[in-house]
Amino acid sequence: MSPRRVHLVLATAALLAACAQQGPAAPEPGAPKAGALTQPGAEPATPAAEAAIQSPADISRVLTRAGQDGPAGIPIAPPALIAAAAQVHTDPGDLPHLRIVHDGVEYDLPLRHTDVRADVSGFAARVSVVQQYENPFAFPIEAVYVFPLPENSAVDAMRMVIGERVIEAEIKTRDTARRTYEDAKAQGHTAALLEQERPNVFTQSVANIAPGTAIEVEIGYVQTLAYDAGSYEFVFPMVVGPRFMPGEPLADATGTGTKADTDQVPDASRISPPIVGRGMRTGADISIALTLDAGLPVIDYEAPTHEVDLVEQDGRLTVTLAKDGEIPNRDFVFRYAVDGPELQAAVMAHKTGRAGSFAMMLQPPRLDIEELVGRREMIFVVDSSGSMSGEPLAMAKEAVRSALLRLRPVDTFNVITFAGNTARAFRTAVPADQTRITEALRFLDEAQAGGGTMMSRGVDEALAPTVQEGRHRYVFFVTDGYIGNEDAIMGQAAAMVAAIERGGQRARVMTLGTGSSVNRHLIEGLAKAGKGTAVVVTTREEPTRAVDSFFRKVDSPVLTDISIDWKGLDVTDLEPAVVPDLFASRPVIVHGRYAAGGQATVTVHGKIDGREVSFDVPVELPAEAPANEALESLWARARVASLEEELWYGRDADTVQAITDLGLDFHIVTAWTSFVAVDRSTVVEGDARTIVQPADAPEGVDTEMAGAEMPAQVGSLSGLMGGNAMPAAAPAGGMGFRGTGSGGGGGYGGNGLGRIQGMGHVDTGGGRGGAMMAKKRAMIVLEEQAIEGELDGLAAEAAPAPEPAKPADEDKPTSTLSKDEAKAQAVHVATVSPKSPLADGAMDPPTAAALKRLMASKDSELWKAFEARRAAKPDLAGRVEFELVIGADGVVTAVKVLGDSVGDAELTATLTRLLRRHTFPTRSGAKPLTTRVSLVFATS
Repeated sequence: MSPRRVHLVLATAALLAACAQQGPAAPEPGAPKAGALTQPGAEPATPAAEAAIQSPADISRVLTRAGQDGPAGIPIAPPALIAAAAQVHTDPGDLPHLRIVHDGVEYDLPLRHTDVRADVSGFAARVSVVQQYENPFAFPIEAVYVFPLPENSAVDAMRMVIGERVIEAEIKTRDTARRTYEDAKAQGHTAALLEQERPNVFTQSVANIAPGTAIEVEIGYVQTLAYDAGSYEFVFPMVVGPRFMPGEPLADATGTGTKADTDQVPDASRISPPIVGRGMRTGADISIALTLDAGLPVIDYEAPTHEVDLVEQDGRLTVTLAKDGEIPNRDFVFRYAVDGPELQAAVMAHKTGRAGSFAMMLQPPRLDIEELVGRREMIFVVDSSGSMSGEPLAMAKEAVRSALLRLRPVDTFNVITFAGNTARAFRTAVPADQTRITEALRFLDEAQAGGGTMMSRGVDEALAPTVQEGRHRYVFFVTDGYIGNEDAIMGQAAAMVAAIERGGQRARVMTLGTGSSVNRHLIEGLAKAGKGTAVVVTTREEPTRAVDSFFRKVDSPVLTDISIDWKGLDVTDLEPAVVPDLFASRPVIVHGRYAAGGQATVTVHGKIDGREVSFDVPVELPAEAPANEALESLWARARVASLEEELWYGRDADTVQAITDLGLDFHIVTAWTSFVAVDRSTVVEGDARTIVQPADAPEGVDTEMAGAEMPAQVGSLSGLMGGNAMPAAAPAGGMGFRGTGSGGGGGYGGNGLGRIQGMGHVDTGGGRGGAMMAKKRAMIVLEEQAIEGELDGLAAEAAPAPEPAKPADEDKPTSTLSKDEAKAQAVHVATVSPKSPLADGAMDPPTAAALKRLMASKDSELWKAFEARRAAKPDLAGRVEFELVIGADGVVTAVKVLGDSVGDAELTATLTRLLRRHTFPTRSGAKPLTTRVSLVFATS
């Protein structure tokens, strides 16, 4: 049988404003309570409710999963099927539940409950996650759910339970598992498929859930726990936050998410689940039970994110959520300390015949020697993008404010903010005197959230400048990590830190995640790439905890260049192969394999500012150790993590194959291996409908500000209607799905249809068409030409003031040279224009002259950079467009790359740095000037 897709309209609380004023609506007689299943035949929505949701604004929070295919096979939602949503009944004090409306009847979403049970022993945890799905409909459904797991988890088990039947999942290559699942779905068999999208993001698909049937999918994983300053930390993430996806949209979607795939994030549609709007919930809830077998009494604990109940029995401590029906909208965090001396080293091992596995936790001895700390350059980088709006940015500011007040007089520092653009408090790092700190605090207070998360610019701003001689650079990166191009960012940071080290200096990146459900894959990965450490502070904690952790590390010596003398122990395959730096109070876990048992006192060697340091660790590797079986999976996951670093710079077939082999050999899920379970004992009759399970909005995140995108590209349409024009109304989005299609703007001022952010928000975006804005600007015109190198003219004159708008064909510069003369005399040309003379400061003659010299002179540093690069690449040509923000003091406070057809990252990075460092004449009392600069390089 071939499943078909039909239209399901997700009911929303369209009367939220009215409900807020009148209180929760009382249920009609016979109406279901929130969270209860509504069977066919129940009363339909009231006419009043239907009438209240007729306008496009009223349906902006209604999502549909369509059954009609649009361009490239993408399902689209015809306007005729945007039906009125039913009244959503709630219990007093509850948030409204999203419901599905079908044939006038309300139904709950398929995911009803998640049950988490974790057993902790030593510094590792074995966790079981049971997802409970129900089908209240009279037809079969497929449920698709994108959810998080810890970024260091090794997912090594899955089973599907249908009544009395238990189907164990098989590990297969991702493509094979997907084919197995699709074949089973087509044949009417119930099947479950688990795929990894990121180390911390997974997709669970469950096909052919029969009407009235409940299905459980149990996922098992193991992980090591974080340890810092005497405390262990267990974290269970609950929601995938809205990510910013940089890049140009692609034509086809690979997943069911709300974001279009892009050239920089080609799987954006697989990591962007629909998100309910503010004041709503999905109806799913969660329970957690954590059992600690610490071996020593637990003497202190904290659960900063949730209320918990504790029961101690037989030396074991059990922690459970105190409230029933908890909304899964924030990480669960539990920290605890045990009685006894502070940990310096610990070893766990497992061996049952074949090669054994072990894990060793190392912590350096206390060496609080002031002169070994070194002179420091402290760079604080704050994410001010839209997703940081509200509490996350306030916490970030508080953390940096606290850190600034703890700087030493001998330190130098700077503060940088980034979103779509970057800004910095000072041109370069300055001494940490009271005057500079006061200025930095003022700069920090003025930062506002908004725009996309162009994190690469923040990384470049922090790591590109030369480290001051005799100093160590520490970059303190504060963000929620809501981006989709994590690998590119981590690769960029790793390369820049390595370049600094090749120059004989040192830089380390420390990351602070702020928010209820941060992207820990990025937070941890960026710190790893920058050879630093990471810490996360939730919205229910004081940020000073994170600052204390940061200064514990930078105020103490750092042990570098670490090697281990194993004293004859037969150990192999160490992960990481190169032991990272050891910071005070923050241990490192080394995973490895061994062939034969033995014991020895191994020696750890390292350096502190060039001074040799060593300490001993007793290690016993038993010849037979059936316990700690999870170490097999943990070693494999550590090896996969190391291999994944090689993919930061692009896909490599050998690396992909190595990861695939590890996944198959050790039975773990990776980006290229998946679990699939098929119940072939029965056939579910009927055509299946697909429902994409939405996610609850992360606590404290403004979903309307999060995930902001760049302006709509020429001819693109990011709305859910695909190629269908709908000029007067924004359509409802697909239930957990967004198609992309082509649509176009007309001339300037024509708006393309906007995008739907998750489940709660419709933005309108400009769809620029062929005709550009016809408005004469005050400008220095040095060219206006095709990127291919055909010069249309070359002029050097400054128009003193803006003129009224003219037709587009009149908005061309005048040429003082013929086309052939221009070709002969000009190899690089440029356009410079204020973005908005009235709003962003007018172009004064001294600045105009300075820009002209910078852009036009072949003696300028920009020209020299191009010539130097062209020596290696003779055919280098194209256009690079920048936006500069020049302060009244002449300092360039921000540089943004608007476009780049040259395609040479090294040249673009060099030009960006040169523009950022350039100083222009001061403009006393003037406003900041925003200027666009186009550099066009053509072969002569």
